[in-house]
Amino acid sequence: MSKKNKTWDPKKVSHRFWILAVSLVITSGTAISPALPAMHDEFLNYPTTLIDMVATIQQIPAFIVLLFSSRLANRFGIKKIVLIGMVLMGVAGVAPVMMDNIWLILLARIIFGIGIGMTNSLAITLVNLYYEGDDQAQMLGDRSAFEPIGVCVINLLAGFLLNISWQASFLAYAFIFIVLLGFWKVVPEYQMPKKGKKKSKSKLSWEIVWPALFCGFLTIGMAIVNVLTPSVVVMNDIGNGTTASLIITGYTIASMLMGFLFGATFKAIKKYVLVAGLLCMSVGTILMNFASDIWSLSLAVGIIGLAYPLAGTYIFDMVDSHVAKVEDGLANSILLVGCNMGTAFAPAIVSFLEGFSSFGGSQPGIGVYGVITAVLTVATLLVLIFKKKS
Repeated sequence: MSKKNKTWDPKKVSHRFWILAVSLVITSGTAISPALPAMHDEFLNYPTTLIDMVATIQQIPAFIVLLFSSRLANRFGIKKIVLIGMVLMGVAGVAPVMMDNIWLILLARIIFGIGIGMTNSLAITLVNLYYEGDDQAQMLGDRSAFEPIGVCVINLLAGFLLNISWQASFLAYAFIFIVLLGFWKVVPEYQMPKKGKKKSKSKLSWEIVWPALFCGFLTIGMAIVNVLTPSVVVMNDIGNGTTASLIITGYTIASMLMGFLFGATFKAIKKYVLVAGLLCMSVGTILMNFASDIWSLSLAVGIIGLAYPLAGTYIFDMVDSHVAKVEDGLANSILLVGCNMGTAFAPAIVSFLEGFSSFGGSQPGIGVYGVITAVLTVATLLVLIFKKKS
């Protein structure tokens, strides 16, 4: 390990890549959604909402476990915990290939979620520990770009393997083992700074809670694309699960590009990237509600793809600038609790919003979410303008 530490340089491009590579797999839970329509046909005797949980249930154990991930990293080492998390994700991810029982599949997805929880916040903490200033802001933007790249790869693999069977589509998660091997071989263990004898109290403050709620709200929109696009495609006779995977790929490419452009965008418009992100989410989800063909739906999800790399990355960067380095793990965990809750309950929230919707479309709750986001966009803009004047 000492030899590896001597050759380790976080500024080196290849070493930056393997720090960022962890983010390729931490949001891959919903990437299996192209298989959902086929699973609905396989498990006709079970409620549709139960089958849809295959793509979201992993977020529930994820947001519980990630609350403890920073403590585990402090005690056992950040690299060890990240590696264990990826092992759980890889094994549990491909396990449904050999299963035809929905309850066993859901159990595997829960174990998958435990792996996400162990890895999720630490992927961000690694960036915050190794980088500072503008370099850190750009790395956080690059990290947010890597998330959709990973989703894109696994999503395309799942869509291709779906031509064999819905079970075979879970083999797409074997991609996680490639990331695991590269991270293990290249990145050394980070020596976490000691807090000293005086223990700072880690109290939940509004400065961390409201960003967590914000992130949760944003990830509802992300989950709308990843989980509900297959249903919109099938219900509107646009195509099948493979078609949905290609449309979702457009969303991930848009997210990837905006992630890489975050640093330049932030320099140009500063804190207003938050407003820009919310505006993209609002416009995209309203368009998605009325999409009736592959082109309009692709445009809608592409616009939604711009939202989180703008608003979400800004929130993480803002919170990091207000907390001490030793508290990065805790702060990120709280933010990611919001993210995971948003993803986990997105289908239920959209279903609930349908009861208040006067929109048409196959998923009218999406339109209501878009309108709520539009109101939030205007409110956020007014708050930022007021703060600037005061």
